[in-house]
Amino acid sequence: MPTLIQPDQTWLLWAVILGGVALSVWLEQTYRWAARLSGPVVALCIAMLLANLRIMPPGSPVYEVVSDQLVPLALPLLLFRADVFYIARTTGWLFVAFHVSAIGTVVGAITATLTLRASVPDAAQVAGIMTGSYIGGSVNFSALAASYHVTGDVTGPLLVADNFIMAGMFITLLLLCNSKWVRSRYPHPDSVDAVDSRVLAAQHWGRKGISLLDIAGSLAVAVAAVAVAESTAGLLEQQFASADGGPSIFAKLLSNSYVHITFWSTLIATVASRALGKLNGAEEMGGYLLYVYLFSIGLPADLYTVFTKVPMMFVFCLIMALANLAVTFAAGKLLRMNLEHLALSVNATLGGPPSAAAMAISMGWSKLVLPALLVGIWGYAIGTAVGLFVGELLRAWLGSTA
Repeated sequence: MPTLIQPDQTWLLWAVILGGVALSVWLEQTYRWAARLSGPVVALCIAMLLANLRIMPPGSPVYEVVSDQLVPLALPLLLFRADVFYIARTTGWLFVAFHVSAIGTVVGAITATLTLRASVPDAAQVAGIMTGSYIGGSVNFSALAASYHVTGDVTGPLLVADNFIMAGMFITLLLLCNSKWVRSRYPHPDSVDAVDSRVLAAQHWGRKGISLLDIAGSLAVAVAAVAVAESTAGLLEQQFASADGGPSIFAKLLSNSYVHITFWSTLIATVASRALGKLNGAEEMGGYLLYVYLFSIGLPADLYTVFTKVPMMFVFCLIMALANLAVTFAAGKLLRMNLEHLALSVNATLGGPPSAAAMAISMGWSKLVLPALLVGIWGYAIGTAVGLFVGELLRAWLGSTA
């Protein structure tokens, strides 16, 4: 069926995509209802509306540029602060709690897949994508969705369900942290020493200065990281291609370009931490590119199909989130971890560094704002590899038991 804008009208397509992203960001930062939905869901809904009104075409070379070039570029930009040694040294017990939550996510992914594999299409791939998302956040969601080349009919409802479950879990975490019953069972020293959240917010969310050198340096490093990663991934892929019986799970993992991008970006961030620390704006540019991708995945999605699939995706994400929460708080009780560390680790795995830092700020936990941000960045670094491993493992297992 013809659309108002044709697939080859490149500049007009870019104008609508970037205009839609700008509108999504503005709505999220201006209206409470949009903030509750979250910017990615607003962007997705706008894109699906434009596509289903036959304004935007369901497919175009422009969309391929977004998934093939912009998503890989976003990863190193968002990993500029992923200095492994600094993260481990600074975050302490929160670093340990984060990995407990990550294990909870993996347990939830396996449980959800085995429970719903007959109801959710491509259940193993969905599990892989959501494992990455519920360890690192939307960065890993985008990387794994692009890696698996899943359609908008899968990613659309999955993204909607993902964000609604996250919102519900964040409210649950706040209620747990303010519950007298929960506080009586977990140590909570940071809650006792909480400070005015408004002061913390003003310090953390202030506007940053950015120069032309910041932009030039950030993009140069990010593009170089992607170029090296694509080369090393290609070399390994050629080596594994000749293996008898096809590549193994580990071969697929080691030859995946997004795993290589993450590895090289983290290595550069660790080795050149001082130099990269002087560059401002990399995270903002990476976040913007992710918004562009999340907008673009809504364009091929059929609105009716998306919303009829949301209920099952909702249950899938809910199982994973609840497993994350249960494993974290059960293990935290046994290890006598602080309530604040447990809540922030769940938040960081489900929503990434911005939401974890926002929770620490809103609760007045001044000493935990930076550690929460750092463990979330660590989730960016490991989420794609873990998600790919879980997805491939489940695909192999389900294939052998089908």
